[in-house]
Amino acid sequence: MNKSAAMVRVALVGLGPIGIEVGRILAGRASVTILGGADPSPNLVGRDLAQLFTGKEGGSPIVAAAPALYADSAAARGRSDVAILCTGSRLAEVASQVEEALVAGLHVVSTCEELSFPYLRSSRLAERLDALAREHERVVLGTGVNPGLVMDRLVLAAAGACVRVARVRVERVVDVAQRRGPLRVKVGAGLSPDEFRAGVAQGKLGHVGLAESAALVARGLGVVVCDIKESIEPVIATTDTAGVAAGRVLGVHQTARVVSAGGELIELDLSMYVGARDPYDHIRIDGDPPVDLRVAGGFQGDRATVGTVVNALPFVVGGRVDGLAQPGHLDPLLARLV
Repeated sequence: MNKSAAMVRVALVGLGPIGIEVGRILAGRASVTILGGADPSPNLVGRDLAQLFTGKEGGSPIVAAAPALYADSAAARGRSDVAILCTGSRLAEVASQVEEALVAGLHVVSTCEELSFPYLRSSRLAERLDALAREHERVVLGTGVNPGLVMDRLVLAAAGACVRVARVRVERVVDVAQRRGPLRVKVGAGLSPDEFRAGVAQGKLGHVGLAESAALVARGLGVVVCDIKESIEPVIATTDTAGVAAGRVLGVHQTARVVSAGGELIELDLSMYVGARDPYDHIRIDGDPPVDLRVAGGFQGDRATVGTVVNALPFVVGGRVDGLAQPGHLDPLLARLV
């Protein structure tokens, strides 16, 4: 079956840096029709959507809320209508948006990090979304570069070459200076150490999804999880660095460790800070045979996130299994397909 041949209609919800780039890519694809865009920002509501993507007018005006894009009745929809949600990182923030799209008859592809493995922190909410997706015969997929690829899906693909896996360690180093502005804010760049700790305590700072990636790897490898230990610390500038004064925060260093009956078998180590030298992604698997995979420069997070979203569309609309997408043994996306 040639899944790329299907015509896909897309509603874009959330027009921040990632949402805009997703729209720009899809606007240039003949196989995609954009139903419209929604974002509550006063700077965007009413603007011409096509002008935002291409610089040329001729599109529909951006609306404040997604339901205005879902004009067709659910019964009238085909299986190729998708809502792309580039809105929030926490499942509680986006759950109502997912529900609105499902009730309107659309599949959902979301960059919400917690949606990549929602059962870890919000099992009841995940079960509710899964039941609603199955009721409406639609798929819900949380995807992105991390979680969604580098520290989970790619790890499981590499582990597919192993007869036996004893231990997994994944390290990702990202230079935030090369990424979009909101990420610099999220890692606390420029704050004092005390301001950073307060932001972490309030749940406002740090990367979301590291524990979800750890849980995905554990599930894919069949590891029974006793606990997932997380840590987050600031990376402090020792000298003035790219506009960040010495003594202030450059970014974050986070870890997630999966503890099983056999000890800590999976370790994910993530550093995201301004001025990181020689960024890279490194997957090391102690097993038979051992695997040592290093991506020089690392996956560029913003562009790779856009890529994972747009490339998920033909699989979501072409699959014949409905509900909340779950990780398979080797590939958490493709395993959902019949």
